[in-house]
Amino acid sequence: MDNQTNQLPAFKKLEELKAGVLFMNLGPERIELAFRLIKSQLNKVDYVAWIAPNALFMSKIYKKCLDEQSAGFRSKMFFFPIECVSNSDARYLRLCNLVDKHKIFCVVDDSLTIKNMEAGRTKRLLALANRIKYRLILSSLPLTQGLVDLYSQIQFMNSKLLNMTESQFANIYLPYFEDEFKTWKRWSLPEHEEALVKKMRPYIYDADFDFGYKVRDYDVYFDLSPQEALAYAEEKNSFLQKRYQVPFMEVVHTFQHFYTICRSKVEALFDLVSEITLRGEKVIIYVRFLDEIRFFQECGWFEKNRFVVLTGKTNKQYAVKMFEKNVDIMFSSYGVDNLGLNMQICNNVIFFSQTFDYKRKIQMMHNFYQPDQPREINIYNFWVKTGLDEMMRKNLMMKQDVLNNVCNIMSKEEALRL
Repeated sequence: MDNQTNQLPAFKKLEELKAGVLFMNLGPERIELAFRLIKSQLNKVDYVAWIAPNALFMSKIYKKCLDEQSAGFRSKMFFFPIECVSNSDARYLRLCNLVDKHKIFCVVDDSLTIKNMEAGRTKRLLALANRIKYRLILSSLPLTQGLVDLYSQIQFMNSKLLNMTESQFANIYLPYFEDEFKTWKRWSLPEHEEALVKKMRPYIYDADFDFGYKVRDYDVYFDLSPQEALAYAEEKNSFLQKRYQVPFMEVVHTFQHFYTICRSKVEALFDLVSEITLRGEKVIIYVRFLDEIRFFQECGWFEKNRFVVLTGKTNKQYAVKMFEKNVDIMFSSYGVDNLGLNMQICNNVIFFSQTFDYKRKIQMMHNFYQPDQPREINIYNFWVKTGLDEMMRKNLMMKQDVLNNVCNIMSKEEALRL
């Protein structure tokens, strides 16, 4: 969709299919292309409903792009934070009334926010989908956790495209297999991924996965000391004693908490941070537990004014501002530096403790996106040599493989159109 001629097929498809998706990096170009599609059908609708994460609406750059692109028909625009769709009955009823009484062009920016079929926001938007005249979803990536992420997005675009329940979808596209840890799980094969993308192909108006930066990945492994290994074994046995059933994620959270602050990993962090700051560069250190942040605040190695903390309990905008101007080190819990926060002044990331949630790691990378300015980002993954960390590492690799394959299939289709 680089010029008006190339856009004509997309306009015609939108008029015919009434739905589509743009898989593009978060930025002005994505918004501009979305509005071109809107304007192509503007005379056929009464209003435009733009739904996006509140963090995006809080971004001055994002709001400026929306204002510029909607110039001339601003009175037709309604904006809804995705969080309010599920958390505010009043806002959701307002959206329902809009859909029921008028012809609506609905845009969902960051469609991965509606990937969970159990989430209230997903259920509510899917309940409205068939009553919306035009539906457009935008996302930087098609999926993060696996092929199942595409199910709800396809349902929003066209519920008849798959014509199956989520369980039926899983049985067809996500067969069971037993991994090396003797755990049964569902996972897709390349042929399943290609078949699903083939079904979606008419609805994909653009697929651009060039993030404008190069990533250097470093995996660093650490052994528990004999004393730490013994203490870890004792803690595990004590936790499991007399328990016949334990939820998997409770085990993960508890066991990881036992060993995450091991001596060799902490010492390596100190050395690496010293090396980075001596180069005059900034670094973000991701942790899973607030206890880890408290440990580093109290350990005495970091001077009080040399670092800033970003968690769900801190002022995010203030923390980022301090990081941009005054300090070189940021400790962050996963997920709080969400879309809309600018981390472009940093090119070093340390994952001190790991998570199964691949989406959190991917979202972090989006904060480094800077159009037309290629960058090199150093990613340091810290792994403790335990069965649990190895399970997380393998799981993240599998999710990355699925994402890469789906993106490659979609990108290849785009290239073939040229």
